[in-house]
Amino acid sequence: MPPARTRHGMTLVEIMISLVLLGIVSGVIMRVIMRQQRFYQGVNQILTQRGQLRQATGVVPSDLRSLSSVGGDILIASDSSMEFMMNVGTGVVCALVPGGTKVVMPPEVLFNGQSLTSWYGYGWPDPKNKPKSAYTVYIYNPGSKTGNDDDTWQKFTLTDVTSSTTACLAWSTTITVADAGQKRPILELSSTGPNDPVTGGPVSQYIAVGAPVRIMKQVRYKLYQAADGKWYLGYSDYDATTSKYDELTPVSGPYEAYASGTGSATGLAFRYYDVDGIEIASGANATDRARIARVDLIARSRTATNVRAAGIQAGLDQQYKDSLAVSVMLRNRQ
Repeated sequence: MPPARTRHGMTLVEIMISLVLLGIVSGVIMRVIMRQQRFYQGVNQILTQRGQLRQATGVVPSDLRSLSSVGGDILIASDSSMEFMMNVGTGVVCALVPGGTKVVMPPEVLFNGQSLTSWYGYGWPDPKNKPKSAYTVYIYNPGSKTGNDDDTWQKFTLTDVTSSTTACLAWSTTITVADAGQKRPILELSSTGPNDPVTGGPVSQYIAVGAPVRIMKQVRYKLYQAADGKWYLGYSDYDATTSKYDELTPVSGPYEAYASGTGSATGLAFRYYDVDGIEIASGANATDRARIARVDLIARSRTATNVRAAGIQAGLDQQYKDSLAVSVMLRNRQ
């Protein structure tokens, strides 16, 4: 008879021990995976939150730095909003149209690669698309005296824009015949002041070819509550046809809710200071607004859901809060 075969296998006790050990190892692995997942979800929320904070403190300062408080660029200065004249273009006068109401600026990009005009707005370079925003033009006027005692930035309202492809060709060696086919903006200007006795228009006789030009439009930044109940930083242009601002468009957010009062943890706050570092109260009048030399912007937000992750909020299971502040020194203080 053949020898009986020895059967190899696991006893019931061994199987049960293996299952218990497998369950323990699987539980540990799942716990590690869940912790990692929770950590990365928390980090993603925090990165998104900080991105929104940087958006506010990155966009607004770039529009504030070129303001001239002494020139009346700041129209409203409250704790949650600012209304001001934003710089949207710069250039030079390359020709004066007879009549004293129009000036010409060079093409945006010259044949030699140089740029003397930088401007976005008013439908340019297609002036057919006229905007609703009110544009203000400042042209440097050296006055009649030697020195800078009577130098001013003469203020005009931009009433229309047309174009020319042939103007300014003889102005300087910078603009040549090769630039003949490019459009040059022709600015039609008006002013509330008296007309110049020589030119017959608002453009002073002392404004010459080569005078610097600044183009501004009225805008607003404001912390507001949207239809979803959350608070955002919004932007809007001033509509000159209705004498109102357009509907606010969200720039960044959401942020903490608005809260009034000094030291309150409001979602987005503007603070104003003079050259000596003395704070200027919210809602300042025109005289005090002219003293503003520095604007502080403080943004505060929290994550959309609770964050609980080692190294971020140890032992906490709540929304993560953060804030970011930036100080903007106004350049045009003279």
